[in-house]
This record gives sequence, C-alpha cells and structure tokens, in this order.
Amino acid sequence: MSRARSDAPVVLVAGGARVDAGKTTFSTGLVSALADRAGDAVGVKPRAGNDYWYDHDDYRIASDAGRLYGKDARRLAAASTRPLAGAGGRDRPEAITPEGINPVHRLWRPTPDRTGMLGDTDRTFLCDRVTTEDGVRFVVNGAAESAGLLPEGLTDRLPLGTATRVDDVAAFNDEMAADYLPAFDRLTDRVAETDVPVVVESYADIASPLSNDGPVEPAAVAVVDPGRVRLYAGDRYAKARAVASGSPREGALEEHTGTVTEMIDPLATAALPALSGDERGDPGRVADRYDEAYTAFFNVLS
Repeated sequence: MSRARSDAPVVLVAGGARVDAGKTTFSTGLVSALADRAGDAVGVKPRAGNDYWYDHDDYRIASDAGRLYGKDARRLAAASTRPLAGAGGRDRPEAITPEGINPVHRLWRPTPDRTGMLGDTDRTFLCDRVTTEDGVRFVVNGAAESAGLLPEGLTDRLPLGTATRVDDVAAFNDEMAADYLPAFDRLTDRVAETDVPVVVESYADIASPLSNDGPVEPAAVAVVDPGRVRLYAGDRYAKARAVASGSPREGALEEHTGTVTEMIDPLATAALPALSGDERGDPGRVADRYDEAYTAFFNVLS
C-alpha cells in the first residue's frame, strides 16, 4: 500500500548508454548540491550489480565483512546526509548503508560461450542480496552452483548456507514475486514519504528502476552520457516511459532510456567535464565542477 507523498522533490538520474556513463558521479554530486540547497538529501539505487572478475576489488571490500554491495551504492550512501523515511513517516534510527538504499544487488561472473539461466550471453548470475523487512537474505543460482561456477571461497565469505537456491527461471520468478518486488515497493514508499530531496539512480541504460504505477513521479530527469547531460521535465519523461512500456521489445519493467528519450526533447543540455579519480570520489568537488549542469538542472526542477 502506498503512503502519503512528501512534497520534497524526487529526481531521476538515468544513463543514455550501457557503458559506464558517469551516472553515479553525477548522482553523488547532485546529492551534495541538493543538500546545500535544502539542508539534506539522500541518494538511492534500487537495483545494482557487480562482476566477480571485473569488479573484484569491490567484491572483496564488501564480502570481507560478509556483505554484498557495489561501489555505486557505497558512494551514494556516503554522499547522503540522512536516511530515507521509515514505516510511519519518521526517520528510522539507522545508519545510511548501501543495503538501506539498494534493496537488490546481484553478483555476476563472466562465462564465455555460455548463456546464463536468465538469458545473459557470456555471463551468469551467481547470487543476489535482497533487503527484506526482516533483514538481508541471499538467493543463489542453484544451476550455476551445480555447474561448479561459484568462485572458490564465495560460500565462506557470504552467508550462503541458509540461502534460497533457484534452479530455473520459474523458481527465480517465484522468488521475484515473493521478495524482490515487495523490496522495490517498500523502497518506493520510503522514497515517496521522505521529506528531503531524493536522487534515484538507475542502472545501465534502463529508463527507470521504479515501476510506472507507483507513488513516485520524478520532478526532473537527468540522462547522463560521457561528457554531457540531457535534462527533462519529469512529467513528460514519465508519460513517454508509460508509452514505451507498451513496446514488445521492452516489456513492462525495463524500458531502455533511448526508447523514452527519442519521444521527447530535452529542456536543456549541459557539458560535463572529465574528472580525476580524486574529484569523482568527493561529492562536494563534483558539485563544484558540475556547477553549470546542476544550475541548469535546478532551473528545470523549478
């Protein structure tokens, strides 16, 4: 059940391409800029994932503590100045953690010449971490485990002994209905009732990680590509996304950003300068370097 909608703006940051477009850098700087204007702000990333091979350092950082999250959620949590609203419209007395702002995180591994259970060519999902009402739980790809694809030490680093095993798409869909979708709904409700600005970051080139029929419509949307950002009115973007959801290519939940943006024109486009690693790691410095883009974004937001 959806709760009362706060008047604080919710803004969406999406990527224009599957490559690393710089969404998280833009999002963390935007959280900092919004916090400067409004007193507080929080960033969320409903869905995320990383790769055991390509993102091995990130995997090790989290799994050293028996946890599973990625650097994007870690950076957004660090940039946020307060947690999301809780069950009764009040803040939960909790730290801002990656698990709190990212309810589903997936661990992949490359599997050349092999199609995974979920239909992904050359990679296979190993396990998911899902944040439920009762805490964190894990879902393991039982088919990958049976095929010997779980990396050595994974079951020692993560608490997978009591995890649910799914051996085929039907079993995975059952888990999706039981735990994943309620997790997304809970996050959406918390975003809707939070009384400070919320930055919602999508993943890959997915137009939005939130469902079309939820209580949250973005006030403004930033679509980030390498070197530029395109800015859209939230209501027009939401309408275009609703039309795109009827496309047989896209399906109901994962419309691609390009399918949405080809229907509407941006209200503004701004250049994004290349940043050093030190700059990308400091939301305040990102806010300074992207000041022109954020000023244009605030004009759209107003």
